[in-house]
Amino acid sequence: MALLRHIERTGCTIAGDPVWTDDEIARLCAAFPDRKAACVALPRRTLAAFMHKARQLGLVPSRRIWTSDEAIRLRKPYVAGIPMSELLEMFPGKTRSQIWRKARDKGYRRPRRAPTPTGMPLVDSIRKRAFECRLSMTDLDAFVGRRRYFVSPSYMDWRALQRAMILLGGRPTIFWAHA
Repeated sequence: MALLRHIERTGCTIAGDPVWTDDEIARLCAAFPDRKAACVALPRRTLAAFMHKARQLGLVPSRRIWTSDEAIRLRKPYVAGIPMSELLEMFPGKTRSQIWRKARDKGYRRPRRAPTPTGMPLVDSIRKRAFECRLSMTDLDAFVGRRRYFVSPSYMDWRALQRAMILLGGRPTIFWAHA
């Protein structure tokens, strides 16, 4: 009781923070989504104070905390490489970033994607073979002494291609089209 009398008499809490008035709450509700407008409308309140009050009033949607069941259900489809659009349907109320963060926190990894075709058959076959050998294109570049050739090839670098063929256990063969 003494605490309530103190708050009524001083208009401040024990910590010294001013008590929210009905007028301040109305101004917060009117200006809320715009934080700058809320700062102007409530000069004696900090950003943290009016964000906290907005959460108390229900102006901010509640945070969807992951349940242990949801985290377990995420593993199989995420690791299997199911598209993100289907994952969003499986977990309503979750955003892409929430799914990515939970998967990262749990240590789930998406399957590696095969390299995209370049339109140069020899380069594509070497990149495909490196992918099958579980080599990244950056690693392949390092092994053949190039910086970013296999990461994004746009021309035929015969020396790099020959070194890669030897490294991957391949052999160049010549095929002559019928004349």
